[in-house]
Amino acid sequence: MNGTSAFGKWKEKLKAGRIAEIVVAVILCVIVIAVVYSLLAGDDGKQAAAAETYAQQVEKELADVLSQLEGAGNVSVFVSVANEGETVIAMETTVASDGTTTTSPVFVGGDVVVLEERKPAITGVLIVADGADSITVRSRLIDAAASALDIDQSRIKVYAKEGR
Repeated sequence: MNGTSAFGKWKEKLKAGRIAEIVVAVILCVIVIAVVYSLLAGDDGKQAAAAETYAQQVEKELADVLSQLEGAGNVSVFVSVANEGETVIAMETTVASDGTTTTSPVFVGGDVVVLEERKPAITGVLIVADGADSITVRSRLIDAAASALDIDQSRIKVYAKEGR
């Protein structure tokens, strides 16, 4: 079924005065959108906490790995994330005999089917290391962090620790 014929059917219904069907279809769409929004919006606090936990986990693991580089010494890492990640849910589209299309989330056992959980996007990394006053060590730290996090090197800043 193409979009033109569906539009034509809507146009005919408007002309025929069958506004009630259109209103019901619009209300159903609004309800579906509200349900999906409430499911996803209800997790905002959890997603924010998950993003912070994710950033802290990445910081710890990266600091542990980078401190093992020759000459790096003691390493501290701060990771900045742009968002809280994303949850992709399964959606089902149904087309009624009158041509109306309805999209709704897929539920299994009362729970929404989650297709994918995307991690928060890393926007920047700050590395402070004992050995960062050496150009060679600084370069190794940047290369290692860029490789480990799969981000551009321009998003990574490295500084030497105070007192070195």
